[in-house]
Amino acid sequence: MSNFLGVLGGMGPLATADFLRKLVERTPAAVDQEHIPVLLYGDCTTPDRTAHIVGDGPSPLPQLLAGIKFLNEGGAQAICIPCNSAHCWYGEMAAASAVPVFHIVRASAEQVRRKNPAAKVVGVLSTAGTHRMGIYRETLVEMGFTVVAPTHEEFHTLVSPAIALIKANRLEEAEAVFAQAAASLSARGAEIIILGCTEIPIGMQRQYLAHPGRFVDSNEALALAVIGHFAGRQA
Repeated sequence: MSNFLGVLGGMGPLATADFLRKLVERTPAAVDQEHIPVLLYGDCTTPDRTAHIVGDGPSPLPQLLAGIKFLNEGGAQAICIPCNSAHCWYGEMAAASAVPVFHIVRASAEQVRRKNPAAKVVGVLSTAGTHRMGIYRETLVEMGFTVVAPTHEEFHTLVSPAIALIKANRLEEAEAVFAQAAASLSARGAEIIILGCTEIPIGMQRQYLAHPGRFVDSNEALALAVIGHFAGRQA
């Protein structure tokens, strides 16, 4: 197989499935053969990324690097990782890869520009670990945006519990909680909100469909970046 995408997934399994569905839905293909060939490495046993960042678990890096190695040896032409928190180790993964590794944060930030060119204030809903590492804030500030994020209390009472509900496949319960968190960011001036955890869009599907201009889905942004890359290779 040639010219195919490596997907380092399993973090979590539902987020990976959501990414693959969006990749297929957004690809301009009329027949099976026009879609992007995919090699999936779905290691759901990878240690929790946020737990490690907050000092409460082992590092996921050895297993992340094992996945990068597997995908490189399998012949992937590019690699994507449908997990925002895993991008806290992006530098190590990119350095270990012989092929390009997409950056979900940069892909999401570019979608802010495309969706709302006039936006100055961007809200970010993410895991507590991603927030603590500052990977969205650094990227967005470099691009000239002001960033608003949940407070420590909102992470504790809203965002983290809602993500846990997604992992437990309790989607409807998660939706109401995420709605509160998003409303809080909007009240503090966010003109557009990045759903910066690949499980959050799963819990906000109805809100996203009703108001697509208000949100950037990081899984969708990653899929669009992949599609653009492969379209360029095939041109």
